[in-house]
Amino acid sequence: MARAAEGFPKQAQVWHQSGMESAPQIKTSAIDHLGVVGRDIGALVTTYTRLGFTPTEPVPLMGLVDGEPVPLGQDSAHLIFADSYVELSGVTSTDPNHHLAPWLERRHGLHILAFGSSDADTAHAMLTQQGLEVPAVQGASRHVTYGTRHGDAKFKWFKAPDSLGDEGFVCLVEQVTPDLVFQPPENGHPNGALSVTGVTLLSDDPAESIKRFEAYPGAAPLNETQLDFDGQVLTFLDQSTFTDHFEASPGLAPPAFAGFTVRVADIATTRAVLERSDVAVHETDTGDLWVSPADACGSLLIFSAR
Repeated sequence: MARAAEGFPKQAQVWHQSGMESAPQIKTSAIDHLGVVGRDIGALVTTYTRLGFTPTEPVPLMGLVDGEPVPLGQDSAHLIFADSYVELSGVTSTDPNHHLAPWLERRHGLHILAFGSSDADTAHAMLTQQGLEVPAVQGASRHVTYGTRHGDAKFKWFKAPDSLGDEGFVCLVEQVTPDLVFQPPENGHPNGALSVTGVTLLSDDPAESIKRFEAYPGAAPLNETQLDFDGQVLTFLDQSTFTDHFEASPGLAPPAFAGFTVRVADIATTRAVLERSDVAVHETDTGDLWVSPADACGSLLIFSAR
C-alpha cells in the first residue's frame, strides 16, 4: 500500500466551500492532472475530440499576483473525469522564462504531471524539511463554464524541486474549489474514458528515476519499473524497452513523459470510436489499446479497461 502523508491524500474525501451553502463532496486522486502542451489550442482540441473525448471550451489560465488575476500566456481546455483530468494547454507566450518554455523547446507533447494535495503549504513544508530547494507556493485560477456549476476555479500550487528530475514539469496542486473542476461531461466521453490511471516515463536509468520519484509522499514500489500512487502507476522505461513496446516516435527520447493511460468502461466501445475516426489502433499483449504520439499531439495514449 502507498504510504499516506498529511497534505498528500490518496482518494481522500475533502470538503470546500465556494459561495455555496453546501459544496459537494469530492474525491481527489494521487495524480490531480496531466498536461499535453503545444502552441495551437485549436489543434489540441480537434485531435482529442477525434480520439473520442469531450474537451471543455478553451479558457485563459490566470496566475495570481497580490490577489489579482494575471494572464499566464496559455489557453487550456480539459478532459474532465470525476477525480482527475487532462489539460490541453496551448502556450501563447513567447517569453523564454515562461514555466513551460523549456519543455516546448524539446517538443510538443505530455509535459505536465501534477500530484494532488489537500494542503499545498503543508506539502511544501514536508519537501523543504527533506533539505530540498522548493519554489514558492503560487495561486492560479481559470473560469469554469462547463457542467452545472460555473465560476472561477482556484488553485494553490508549486513546482517540484529541480533536483527531483527533468522528465517534465512536475508540480503539486491543491484544488481550492474542486466542486467546480471535477464535473465530467453529462453524457461522458464517447470513448468511455473514466479516469487517469498512469504515466509512462522515458529514462536512461529507470532505477535512478524511480529512486527520485520515491521522494514524493505516497509512492510505493510495485516492481523494478513501476511506482504505485494508490492505484495510479508511474512506469519507467528505457528507450529500448519503450521501442519494443510502442514503436517509439521521432522526438521521443529520455528524459521525458512519454504518455499516459486512461481507464475506460468498455474496451470494445473505445476501439469502435477510434476506428470510426480512422485512428490507427494498436493492441498490447494484455489487451490494452494504444495510439501513437503522432496521432495524439506528441503523447502516447493508452486505453485500459483494467
